Amino acid sequence: MCLHEIVGDYWTGCGHFHGRYFTGITSDCGSPRCKTSASHMHKTAPNCGCPSIVTEDRRVQNLYRTSHPDCAQQPR
Repeated sequence: MCLHEIVGDYWTGCGHFHGRYFTGITSDCGSPRCKTSASHMHKTAPNCGCPSIVTEDRRVQNLYRTSHPDCAQQPR
């Protein structure tokens, strides 16, 4: 599947990644069965059944050395 770059924050305490925005930069996988690829075989079909899974290529903007607030509140 194609990779779509997303920028976000990463908390090392719990491994939580919070994506802020997609940059629009993609790495094309070249597969004819990937709906987001330029090589997609059903370009004009409205409902082709090919998977449209977005695989994230994560870029860390802010690195926090603590746990995410949602993860810190959960009882262990």
